Amino acid sequence: MKVTLASHNVHFRRLLLFAALTGACQMAHGTVERRYSSVVTNVLDSIHVMIDERRDGPLVFSGGTVQLDGIATPKKGSPEEKALLDILKKRLLGKQVNVKELTDGGTSRGVSVYYAIEGKRRFAPEDNVNIMLVREGFARYSEERGSGDRNLGGMKEAQRLAQEEGKGIWAPEPVQPPVTIEQTQPVNVPVPDPQPPPEPKATPWKLPLLIGLIATAGAITAWRFFRKK
Repeated sequence: MKVTLASHNVHFRRLLLFAALTGACQMAHGTVERRYSSVVTNVLDSIHVMIDERRDGPLVFSGGTVQLDGIATPKKGSPEEKALLDILKKRLLGKQVNVKELTDGGTSRGVSVYYAIEGKRRFAPEDNVNIMLVREGFARYSEERGSGDRNLGGMKEAQRLAQEEGKGIWAPEPVQPPVTIEQTQPVNVPVPDPQPPPEPKATPWKLPLLIGLIATAGAITAWRFFRKK
């Protein structure tokens, strides 16, 4: 039977319509798991990334901001937040990834991101970025932020191993050496011998007085001498 282009387009449109209706019904009646491929276009913070168009086979959906599933939010401005932000940019920014997203009534409960090894579409636990972040000590596992993804069941074990091995944020704090105060020997500083006080100098007003007394005494002596004669 010959298949025309028009009949192929009609069949493709019916497939899209069926998929859209099925997805809408699932989204309105409980938790739905969506799997798609995309590209990380931006890292907004330590738990939110922006992705390009969501591609699921022939279906293409718009991109947007998604939240990493099962990752605790580090303290704002902390070294932990900076380290997590840096590793996300290094490993995900501009990379093609496979994404598993659970929605509840149309609201996203978080995403699990998987490395797209050689561009392949697969969702193996060993490719899960969320688990790797916890296993390597870059992030803490948060059960409250868990969506129920079965592949994330290994995050508790990953965190336990990271704690035991002291990786990343679980590394022991360096022990500060005790502060020692060195005892120094007293230094003998020679003390100079005391000098005698300087003799007082005659002030200018005493000299005329002394001359006047001498002159007066001489005059009296001369007077007495001539009087005896």
